[in-house]
Amino acid sequence: MSVLSLGRLHVRRDVEAVDRQLRRMARGRLRNLQDAEDVVQDSWLRAAVAAEAADPPPIRNLQAYLFRIARNLIVDHRRRAAARPIVEVEEVVLLQAADPAPTPEAAVITRDELNRMNRIMAAMPAKPREVFRLARVEGLSYADIGRRLGLSRQTVHQHMARALLALQLATRADFDAET
Repeated sequence: MSVLSLGRLHVRRDVEAVDRQLRRMARGRLRNLQDAEDVVQDSWLRAAVAAEAADPPPIRNLQAYLFRIARNLIVDHRRRAAARPIVEVEEVVLLQAADPAPTPEAAVITRDELNRMNRIMAAMPAKPREVFRLARVEGLSYADIGRRLGLSRQTVHQHMARALLALQLATRADFDAET
């Protein structure tokens, strides 16, 4: 910063004194050292940007200007903090919290099960497969499936029974093969 942009503060000692006072004020009002340091840094940055503007208004008292910027930043910080309350949780509790993302092992098992289900479905006759898909994947009722496929409700029920039987037999065959 040039001497001109500092207004009446002409020596390094004065700038350092203002910086110490600014830090002390910010720490006293925020109680969090990191937040206070951020406010001080942002205050100096905003003062520098204002001084370097194309047609800057004169800053007659840099100390007062910096303190006003800092107070405004502190008010903004408190508003943001009030909008999103912080809940303190011990680290032990966080470590015990379950991660909602599936483990790699669970993802592999799920993928294998989906592939197995697709193979079973592909081996089914077309109508039972379509009825099963409409009922279990799309969640349609038997009456809605009947209207969509041009079948009676009873015929939809029979196709669904065939699909469930095919799944049961495939599951039993897989179970028997594992033992």
